[in-house]
Order: sequence, then structure tokens, then C-alpha cells
Amino acid sequence: MEGNLDLYRDREQSFIKHQFLTRYLQAAAYKILQGHSPVFNFVDAFAGPWRVLDDAKYSDASFDQAINTLEAVRADLGKNGIAGLKIRFCFCEKRREAVARLREYAAAKGSFEIHVFEGAFEDNLDAIAAKLPDGFTFTFIDPTGWNIRNGEVFRFLRDQNGEFMLNFMSDHINRHARYDDVAASFGRFLANADWANEFALLPPDWSNEHKMLHLLKTAMRANKVATYLPDFSIMVPRKEHVKMRLLLGTHSSKGLEVFRDVQEKVEKQELEMRLNLRDGESPQVGLFSATDIAAIQLEQKGVGCKANRDRAEAIVVDFLRERTYAFPGPMFNIAMENVAIRRTHLNKLLMEMRDRKRIHFDLPARKRMPQADTAISLWDEGEATI
Repeated sequence: MEGNLDLYRDREQSFIKHQFLTRYLQAAAYKILQGHSPVFNFVDAFAGPWRVLDDAKYSDASFDQAINTLEAVRADLGKNGIAGLKIRFCFCEKRREAVARLREYAAAKGSFEIHVFEGAFEDNLDAIAAKLPDGFTFTFIDPTGWNIRNGEVFRFLRDQNGEFMLNFMSDHINRHARYDDVAASFGRFLANADWANEFALLPPDWSNEHKMLHLLKTAMRANKVATYLPDFSIMVPRKEHVKMRLLLGTHSSKGLEVFRDVQEKVEKQELEMRLNLRDGESPQVGLFSATDIAAIQLEQKGVGCKANRDRAEAIVVDFLRERTYAFPGPMFNIAMENVAIRRTHLNKLLMEMRDRKRIHFDLPARKRMPQADTAISLWDEGEATI
């Protein structure tokens, strides 16, 4: 699953995107196929292939990586006695030349159930749905921009009731969100013709892409396509600003957990890659390796870092202020959706907050962490210490 970075020359951000996708798919498939559903459907809404270097096997394309990842999970579970598992693939692409290549690829993979659709994703939603009569559906939406009729896409996602991952093109959106000539396309993207008025009311210190991401998540919640919508930013490889964000839509708290677990692994990989790229452009002898520097930087801004623990603590305190007591689950879900933090970090955070007399709870005998039914309350603020 490590992938071949050499195939992603000058598009290293796509390498990180595919690493995140395949790692999440692997973890999700194991969870789904072991008891939840014997059928796992994968939909690639903008399949390409796009700018691939491996023209023979397409190993640097999302659709090939999805097939290899999901088939490996199915085969592994089969060896362990779980029989009758089924994987389906639906690939949609608008460009005729790319569709021809997809069909050749599908024909060469005759042992798999692969359906190829030509045309815009929005124009093929009913046909795709007809090929997915049962099972869990994961939809990967990776457009080159934002000109998508999301009102129709939201209906499809709601009907599938599975999960989806959308590539939010932060860099492009940040530069174009205020242009009048893209107002209509942003309206379609947000499924909201009145988006500009709502955009204008958002905090002025937010970036354009922050505002657009907020409006997109608001529209997704309004259309009931997901309960939780965490996101992960992928940086421009050689610069310090966000290139894209991968946005997960899920109704499952387990999906939230997997997302943040995967993020911790992939952000370390991304940071090491970016440091190595910079060293390659201006080589010099240093005291620390890219791995060492990445570890230091992740302590400052990575999953579960102090800044994110502080943000999560504020969420816990705000949640408890409105209640006599609460159980960990709802607080954890809110924190994991909005902050780059894992469940293990949150358990430790609650213990630290109790030691500081910020919160109060009792643990059962021989338990070292809060349990699902642990009642947590806020200390009287006059007694709390920070």
C-alpha cells in the first residue's frame, strides 16, 4: 500500500490523496465485510485516468488502487473462513478517450464485476444505482474543479446510505470564490442558489475556502447525506498552503475513528515526503533526518498535538456546560469531527482533565479509562484549575 512515489512526479499531492483513500478503504472494507454486509460497492465518480505515468497497469490511478485494495481484503477474509463476499465497481468518466481506456482496463480484469459509465456523473446516477441493488456503497468524488450538480449527487448519496469521500479543491476555490463569473457553478456545487448572501455573512477573517467548506458541509447536513463530515488537508508539496481537502461523509462514529486513525499515519508520510522534496532541491548536511523533523513538527501541529487537545478540551467543556452529565461517546464524536484527534487521545485527555479537577467521573474497578457508560460532569468552575 506504500505506492510508488516516482509515478507521481510533480503531482505528489495526488500520491498523498491516494494513500489516504486506499488506507481508509482497507480499514472500512474490513469493518463492513466482517458482519455488516457481505457486499462492498465502490463508485469512482470521476475515474479518469488522469495524468497517469503507468499507462500499462494504471497503478497510479484511483480505480486500480481501489480494486487491488478491496480484492486483497476480500481474499484475506476468505482465507479466514468468511465466504460469499462480493465487491462491485462502478467507474464513471466524461471524456471519451478516457472512457475507452477504462473499458479496456475493465475487459482485462474479467474476474471482477466492473461497470463503466460514459458521461457526467450526475447524468449517470440512476444507471449506477441500478447496478447496486444491495450492499454498502463507498463513493469517491474527485473532480478537477467544482462544476458539479450536487443537488442531484446528494440525492444519490442519501439513497445509497453508505459513505463518500470528496476531494475539495481548496486552492482553486480559495482563488475563485469571489468571482462573479463562477457564481452559478458555485451555486450548483453548494446546491444553494442563495449561497453568496450566506457567504457574505460568515466571519470576515475566514478564508474563502474556509467559508465555502462551511457552506458545503451545511448543505450536506441539510440534505442528510452524512452525520459526520471530518476533513483532512493536503498541502502544496513545496509550499505552505493547502492544496486540497479530503472530506469524509459518514453516518458512523466508527467511520470517524478510522478517518482520524488514517490521518495520523498519512500526515506523517506527507510531511516526510515534503521535507525530502525540499532537501532534494537544496541539499545540505543536517543534524536531523526528514523522519526526525517530521516527528517534531507533528508534535506541534499533527493529530493529537497539544493545540488539538486544547481545542478538544474546549469542546468537552462546552458540551458539559449544557448538561448535568454526559457519556463520552457524543463528546468524542463532536471532537473527532471538528478536531484532528483520535479516540485514544481523547481518553487520555479526559483522565488529565479529571486530574486537574476540570471534570469529574468515577471509574469501575480495574478500569484505567472512561467506559461507554461513564457519567462525566463538569466541576464547579469556581473550583476548577486550568
